[in-house]
Amino acid sequence: MRGLFALVVALGVGCGGARSEEPVVGASTGRPSERPIELTLRRAGGEWLHLGDLRGRPVILFVFATWDGVSQASLRPLSRFARHYEDVHVVGIAAQPGAEQLVDPYERALAPPFPLTYDPAGDVTNGTSPLGRIPAVPTFIALDARGLIIGRHIGFPNTNTLEGLRDRALSRGGVTTDRSPPPLLAEPLDRDP
Repeated sequence: MRGLFALVVALGVGCGGARSEEPVVGASTGRPSERPIELTLRRAGGEWLHLGDLRGRPVILFVFATWDGVSQASLRPLSRFARHYEDVHVVGIAAQPGAEQLVDPYERALAPPFPLTYDPAGDVTNGTSPLGRIPAVPTFIALDARGLIIGRHIGFPNTNTLEGLRDRALSRGGVTTDRSPPPLLAEPLDRDP
């Protein structure tokens, strides 16, 4: 029980919305990610999602907790981003005890346009997965098209944060699209004097 309390405290310490970017490091080496991330996640309905199956396009991992208000608030800009940029896979990962029981009602209530998953082994929550230690929720982890970690952001994202992670992933070997999507925010209206 003491370990569970320590985990909840550790996850909750940084969830107040502070924005920061961590250096890009591998799970245990302290050096940039050199191997593609291999992680098998589970959906609430029982389907498996293998990150290796998403290779060929960049991936934004949204590591969240269902009880965290900043994680819930982050769903709005992240959902807008996911709808706007179809050249990027977005995957939510619940990093909390009991995630297998909470992901389904959370997903049904909030209906994000991307899959919400959990790690049945608990390695993401414990910090022993290939993603490394998750110091706070929400954490956004960007993978390039090869599956290498190329960036992280902790806290509430703004439009530029998510687009910046996408741009870094694309510049590191991601696919490109011929069409340029319209801006996320509407252009100012031209007004006659």
